[in-house]
Amino acid sequence: MESSQNEMKLIIPTGCDNAPRKQIVIDFTVALLEQKNEIIKEYAEASVIWYQLKDDRKIENRSSLITTLQDVNKDTINCLEIYHVITHGKSASINGVISLENGTKIDFCDVYVFSNTAKNGKVKEIKSYRL
Repeated sequence: MESSQNEMKLIIPTGCDNAPRKQIVIDFTVALLEQKNEIIKEYAEASVIWYQLKDDRKIENRSSLITTLQDVNKDTINCLEIYHVITHGKSASINGVISLENGTKIDFCDVYVFSNTAKNGKVKEIKSYRL
C-alpha cells in the first residue's frame, strides 16, 4: 500500500541545516511516516532494529521494517512538526508531534544509533517513544 497522495506538512526548526546527519535523521523520519522505501533502503542497514517501545515490539531487519510499514493501517498524517534534532557521534534523536487528519496528536521521540560516525553511516537501531 502506498502512502496517501495528500502531502504531509513538515515544520522544521531553523538551524537544522548545520550538521549533515541532522538532515539524514529528518529525511529518514519522514520516509518512515510516508513509507518511502527507497529512502529507507538508502539510510538503513540491512540488519536495522526498530524498537517500538509503547507496543513492546521489536522489528528486525530492513525488509521486515518495510513490510511492517506497508501492513499497518495508518491514519492520514496532516503534519509533522519537529521540535529538536540532536546529533553526537553515532547517536541522534528527533522529537516533535505528529498530527493526524482525525485530530489526534502523537508526541514522539526517536533515538537513532548509526553504524559509525561518518556522514555515510547507516541507521543501525531506532528506539521509538510515542505518547
